[in-house]
Amino acid sequence: MSSAGVEKRGSSATVRACDSCRRRKRKCVWLPGAEGCTPCLQVKEECSTTHTRKPRAKSHKRNRIAEYESRIQRLESLLEERTAAQPPVREQQPLPPADASHPLSEWTTNLRDTINEWPIEEGPQLGPPAFADGFEGFDNEGFDNEALGLNASSSSEESPLQEYFDHPLPDLSLSLGDEAFGDLQTGNDAIPAQVSPVDQLIQVPTAGAAGTDVSPFITRATCDGYLPHPDLATSLLSEFLVDFNQAIPLYRPHVIAQHLRTCYLGLADGSALAWANTYAIFGIAHRLRAMSAAATPQDNEQADYYLKKILSSVPNLLLTSPSLPLIQCLLALAVLIQTTSHASPYSLFVSTALRMAQCLVYNDDKGEDATGSRDVEQERRVFWIAFHMDTDVAILSHGLLTHRRDDINCAICPKENTEDDAGAVKAAEGGWRVNIFALRTRLSLFEATTVDELFSIKARDSTPEMSVKTAQKILNGLKEWRKHELFQFKPQDLMQLLYRSDLVHIAALEAAYFATVFRIQAFLALGMDNRVHPFSIEGLTAIAGLKNQPCYEDARRFLSLLTVAPQGDIGLSWYIPVLAALITVLSYAYNNPNTSDAPSHTDMRSYSDILQVLATLCLRSQDAELGKARALCMALFSKVEIAKRVREIQSGQRFDVRVGLVPAAEAAMF
Repeated sequence: MSSAGVEKRGSSATVRACDSCRRRKRKCVWLPGAEGCTPCLQVKEECSTTHTRKPRAKSHKRNRIAEYESRIQRLESLLEERTAAQPPVREQQPLPPADASHPLSEWTTNLRDTINEWPIEEGPQLGPPAFADGFEGFDNEGFDNEALGLNASSSSEESPLQEYFDHPLPDLSLSLGDEAFGDLQTGNDAIPAQVSPVDQLIQVPTAGAAGTDVSPFITRATCDGYLPHPDLATSLLSEFLVDFNQAIPLYRPHVIAQHLRTCYLGLADGSALAWANTYAIFGIAHRLRAMSAAATPQDNEQADYYLKKILSSVPNLLLTSPSLPLIQCLLALAVLIQTTSHASPYSLFVSTALRMAQCLVYNDDKGEDATGSRDVEQERRVFWIAFHMDTDVAILSHGLLTHRRDDINCAICPKENTEDDAGAVKAAEGGWRVNIFALRTRLSLFEATTVDELFSIKARDSTPEMSVKTAQKILNGLKEWRKHELFQFKPQDLMQLLYRSDLVHIAALEAAYFATVFRIQAFLALGMDNRVHPFSIEGLTAIAGLKNQPCYEDARRFLSLLTVAPQGDIGLSWYIPVLAALITVLSYAYNNPNTSDAPSHTDMRSYSDILQVLATLCLRSQDAELGKARALCMALFSKVEIAKRVREIQSGQRFDVRVGLVPAAEAAMF
């Protein structure tokens, strides 16, 4: 290729390459006067150019506006064609003008008068005295079971509760048909919708299962109910009886099941007490679901919903004559309040329930039962449940008892009955069982003795020697109580042995025991002044400064059990004993750095998780005392952790967050 044909290179319009450089994708460099490009001359290749580069066409700017206008015109023409192809629609005549001579208020008044003239049959007049002997007053006499489709042979499936009891239980799903709940939300996580009385009045009557027409009259009690679907109600009742009532026998299972069936039949008397007991069952059941592994935020919302329904009827409840169902209702309400972020008011309902039990002489085995219709055994159980809760309040709140220990003249603890499993917790597999209700009763007696003999106003006159002797006697009794086989299991063994719901009751028992021991030991350590409240922030700060912690082993046992118990909202009921246990363990580890039983790294991680739960409780409750106590725990935790790291560095060991404590010889591997 001659040099005469070489163009000036450098611009994008003149850059070209020979065939060899183009094929090898290399830079084609031409020198003036050379017969070929420099790369071809170096490798002695023929330098020829047969490729003809076509000049690039200049870009023309498209007229976008004209293009868009043409598209719009085509779209409009297409719409006109489609519209013309549609069949013609008959023009709608305008509505007649409103008659101004009849105002809206007159129409509303006429409608209200018309509704009030409709026949409404009043419910059975049971009245409050019908509750005096319990819910057994709701019998089936006078009910047309065939017309309501309640024959035993109408369902081939057994009730979900049947496997837990020897006697047959009614199935709530057979009480009413699905048509009666068409306006209710039947989802598990949905709040039952309110059914308007007017909507129920204009509902078309349906035929019964046996072909008999159901009366078009309804009761006013039916209009007052906020009940879930019968299928959901049966499931909630089953969970309540198995997970709660089995260990804390607040109700007779068949009695409360019959009461719910009566409410679903619309035959309740409509009193505040009848509905409050029903709402309490559903509220506790939803709270139990909130503590399960598959909990959802809607579970707590449902429980709070039923709690608000009960609180709205509290004035009527307090004006009702004392009775067993009323005491049960107040205790169930206290349980619901105790599991909220503002649990302080629950003690008022416990105290009220216990005083009503005193009025009915539930605390005396020689109480009169002229008619012989009283359920004395269940009355004693309800009394002990109220007594348990009251002694817990007295221990934790630095208060006095509502009912003194010396005023009890009934069986000290529930009798072991092979035919009645009330209060018994059974293993998931095998035949092992323990009556946790009996253990809790014995512990409440120790708590009552502690409050009466050490922390009452009368006990202030005791000499220090007498106080020490009394405290040591109570501690020895608690040590004997602690020898039960239940407390010989390790937390991991209990997790394998029991269900999650049973672990909650075990943890509650451990919390009550630790609170009692901590209260006694703090009394001895802080100068035996019963006016000092050890669970206050001042008392906890004083305890944190002590080098010797007599409750150290009990605190470690309690905290280790919390690692296997259900987490979350369940901690709301125990945060005071949890704070005391954390301060006991952390202060002991900080004041005794060279001890051999100091918390391990696994223990510290568990304590960190508990502190995270306490942080959540602080945000929810906005409790200033709880926030200060948690801040004290965080300060101790930080000091213990820093001291532990310093000792590890000084001993030639290294701590890695992934694997824990690593010897210095192995540290280079990471």
